[in-house]
Amino acid sequence: MATFTLAQLKTLVRQRADIENSNHIQDEELTNYINGSISELYDILIQKYGSEYFLSSNTFALVNGTGEYNLPADFFKLIGVDLQLTTTSDWVTIKRFDFQERNRYSASVLRGVYGSPLVRYHVQGSKLVFQPTPTDTNNIKLWYVPTPVSLSLDADTFSGYNGWEEYVIVDAAIKCMEKQELDTSALQLRKNMLIQRIESAAGNRDANFGPRITDTRRLDFEEFANWGDF
Repeated sequence: MATFTLAQLKTLVRQRADIENSNHIQDEELTNYINGSISELYDILIQKYGSEYFLSSNTFALVNGTGEYNLPADFFKLIGVDLQLTTTSDWVTIKRFDFQERNRYSASVLRGVYGSPLVRYHVQGSKLVFQPTPTDTNNIKLWYVPTPVSLSLDADTFSGYNGWEEYVIVDAAIKCMEKQELDTSALQLRKNMLIQRIESAAGNRDANFGPRITDTRRLDFEEFANWGDF
């Protein structure tokens, strides 16, 4: 996995756009172009393979009587939510409720097979909302894709994985040339080829086993006594 500093990326972009001796694009503007291009590459990867390339977790305790909790400051996309059982300390996966179901799980009388409340979650703005409102203090582990870190200092680094920093360089060079009203057709063609390459190669990062169907009907926190598939 190659790593590049912001200073190196700026030099490579200037070379690709053939503006090494031009002051038309200042460093601050070029940095903005590079960060925008990094975000575009990030979107390509997380659209289908987010949990394989960018995964963070955050653990916190539920508070009795509190149903809304702040999402992490760098939260972008949710991957999954786990709840730790107070009886066994095991972690179980909990499911979300749709907004139209916001009152369906408000009855705190519902209990799971493990004695913990049947709880579901929903992302609402900058909050993670649980129904029913927790009455226990179980730990919650939030798995999520964070937002990309913006480069600002010349020493800040960016990892290009399998040479995919080329996408950032080409895309930022296109932006530089567009501002100068120069022909970008060759770089646009190169960018399209890079998109195809990345989308083709990025999948199945763990090639040890092929894709499989996930069994969602096995015993889990959502299968609880006497209530069936609620």
